[in-house]
Amino acid sequence: MTNVSKQSGFTYARKILADPDQAGLIFWLGFRPFDEDELAVLIDRESAAIELALQKLRENGVVNPIKDDKQKWTLSNDGEDLRNMLISLSVWGRQQMDDQEEIIPQLIVEPEKVADLKVLVKFRDNVVRKYMNI
Repeated sequence: MTNVSKQSGFTYARKILADPDQAGLIFWLGFRPFDEDELAVLIDRESAAIELALQKLRENGVVNPIKDDKQKWTLSNDGEDLRNMLISLSVWGRQQMDDQEEIIPQLIVEPEKVADLKVLVKFRDNVVRKYMNI
């Protein structure tokens, strides 16, 4: 007999985004393709945790099942959609927090797609972590 899930779509999406490793991968892989070593630096986690999170995202259709021509991981179309929602929710939430504290919101400027890891780590530390717990 087939199990009938009583889980809502919102609960399903929230479960994926609640995992900081998966949310971090969704954010960074939507920025540009990365390999496992680069992702380990950006997510600040060990390779085993990155592999597990990538596997879960592949199983859920968020990350493409195979690497690109340069042996890097990319988001699927569904993953891109989820990333856009993740960013929208994160920016909205931070703006609400800033409004409550009467703080002028920070202007966010993403680094160029070709930025090196050092620039991306600085962006992660100064901006991304303020908006998302990744």
